[in-house]
Amino acid sequence: MSQPAISAGKYEFSLREKVSGALADLKIRIFPRRVLVAGPYVGEFGHELMDWQPWVRAQVPRYEQVHVITYPGRDCLYPGCQVHHHEVRLETAGYKHGKFSPAQLAAMAHQKASALGLKDYDLMTALNVCTSLHQRYFLPAKYELLGNPPSADAMQDVAFHFRQVKKEGPDQTRNYPLELCDRVTEYCRAQNLKFFCIGHPRYAYCPPGVEDRRSEDLAMSVAAIRSARLLAGELSGPMHLAQLSGTAILIWAPGQWRLDNCERWNVFKVPTYIVTNEVRHPEPEEVSQKIVAALADLRRRTEKFSRPASAPPR
Repeated sequence: MSQPAISAGKYEFSLREKVSGALADLKIRIFPRRVLVAGPYVGEFGHELMDWQPWVRAQVPRYEQVHVITYPGRDCLYPGCQVHHHEVRLETAGYKHGKFSPAQLAAMAHQKASALGLKDYDLMTALNVCTSLHQRYFLPAKYELLGNPPSADAMQDVAFHFRQVKKEGPDQTRNYPLELCDRVTEYCRAQNLKFFCIGHPRYAYCPPGVEDRRSEDLAMSVAAIRSARLLAGELSGPMHLAQLSGTAILIWAPGQWRLDNCERWNVFKVPTYIVTNEVRHPEPEEVSQKIVAALADLRRRTEKFSRPASAPPR
């Protein structure tokens, strides 16, 4: 299945802008100043994880100060940086790197820099990483596993992320119905599995009676994900967060191209289990059966969970 166009919900960079971004990348790489202002990042969470924060991380050793502007609660993605928050709501941000033009992003960044008293600094926005060519040839990236492994007695079988985001734009069909969420957890309870829910409280659902480990602080979500052997749910940003945390995922998505992109981003090669790529919501019994099978496979792969599920990137 080919990827559908969703350009109505994201900014399309012109050729002139792409060339400008490449020249800015070379300047940052060859002649860095003392201070870097990175952001504001105003796009999708998954793209922040896989198409933005690794490039910011790579710049940190090259600057005396790095100031990052992003959504509240995401400070843990930027160690060694001073993190500041914008007020753009996720529901209105748009797709990929968002709907804001390079000029708008630069104006927002300069306004924050002025408020911080910064005068001589480099600026890094989505324009600097707007294509795979920019990411591969002009600026380096640094992927790092997030969080720390918990003690063995803190591990549970499954974490669920039940996506419940209503974003502006053409992609409105991916939330798993609440009644199906409830039934999935009922089936898992019948299998004597230990499980809980993660996600942002405003953008994820937790069924009644299920341990609620949702949080606005991403560091808390990383710790929760690392304490599960498997994260299950509709393909969304937290699934990529699990990949960066070394935790296996079980996913479904309406379209093979989404699953292909997920595997392309799987830099630590964590096991990925697929329920379906069809344009439908999978039945709860089907999901629970896949979870049981995935846990059995993980046990075999990791020698009874004694070894990490992830591998260093090549």
